[in-house]
Amino acid sequence: MHFEGTFDARAPAAKVYAALMDPNQLSACIPGFQRAEVKSPREFTVLVKAGVSFIRGDFTIKFDLVEARAPTHAKLVGRGSGMGSVVDIEATMDISEAAGGGSSTRWYAEAKVGGKIASLGQRLLEGQAEKIIREMFACLRAKFEQG
Repeated sequence: MHFEGTFDARAPAAKVYAALMDPNQLSACIPGFQRAEVKSPREFTVLVKAGVSFIRGDFTIKFDLVEARAPTHAKLVGRGSGMGSVVDIEATMDISEAAGGGSSTRWYAEAKVGGKIASLGQRLLEGQAEKIIREMFACLRAKFEQG
């Protein structure tokens, strides 16, 4: 599954980059977040309560920061499992200063799902993934608007 979009914030690129690279700030905005274990600035694991339709439960996802060029570019790769399913995620973010202040983040994500959840069908999975993405960016936007 492929997803992409733009996230605009009333914060400079450096502040947005710092938040996106902070495993605690980023993971706290993931819907269903339970806890995070930070192993290093480039590696962290999150436990989330997730599900689609009648398949629900805990999912553990290990993320690695594989590219980092502060404050404009980052790439995260994640591999997760739970509920008899697996997911591979690759997310790239390019951040630039916006005209008139603030910043704009162009992001791309690829996700591959296998197991029980994959049996539900692409349309259902895409709808749920888009909902999670919207909620995560709404949480991040609220953080930047609070100051």
